[in-house]
Amino acid sequence: MLKSLMIKWNQFLEVAQEQSPREAVLKSVGSYVNLNRVVVPVYNDLSALKPIANAEDNSLQFLVVDGRNADSVAGMNKIVSRRLKQTYNTRSGYYAYAVVANGEIIGDIWCATAGNVKRAPIHPDLTWLGIECGEQEAYMFDMYVAPKSRGKVVTGFLLGNALNHLKQSGFSKVYGFYEKNNLPALWIHKLFGYTELEKRKVSRVLLYQKSVVLPSEK
Repeated sequence: MLKSLMIKWNQFLEVAQEQSPREAVLKSVGSYVNLNRVVVPVYNDLSALKPIANAEDNSLQFLVVDGRNADSVAGMNKIVSRRLKQTYNTRSGYYAYAVVANGEIIGDIWCATAGNVKRAPIHPDLTWLGIECGEQEAYMFDMYVAPKSRGKVVTGFLLGNALNHLKQSGFSKVYGFYEKNNLPALWIHKLFGYTELEKRKVSRVLLYQKSVVLPSEK
């Protein structure tokens, strides 16, 4: 609980510095009270995954972060909330795919699989997304790219290598979601061949969360 509060507090400070105190307050409140948010669950059939192109920036490196190396690479993550989350998540059985540039982690995305997370569902998101994740399937969540590094090169490098690593590790499908009005997320998921599932309207007030399937758009 204390670790979770520390992550939230540092996220607040980072948004306040990057954007504004007002935006930090709005995002903090929104993480606990959020009404009628429309989300799009998606999946990627890894058997149809196309080979990844060579990175345009040769300085980028791909890194897998899990319980075996989380402590040793913690100093590479300069974003405090992400560094704290790295410790918290790896102890929960999750692992991250990360992009490294000049010895610094500039982006990451988290992954949950049945082989590493010993509970069902393997992530709480899956319940309100209406997703059942099988033994050879994975759930990726919480993608983050540092503000100074945002753009299609870093994001594409991160997601492309993450999907390729899952395929090479024997996984057949990976799930995720994005918010309907997030156009960059829509673009990157379409670029990598994700298929949309039924859209959902989600409302959250503290620990209570409700999710309903939206009618199909004609």
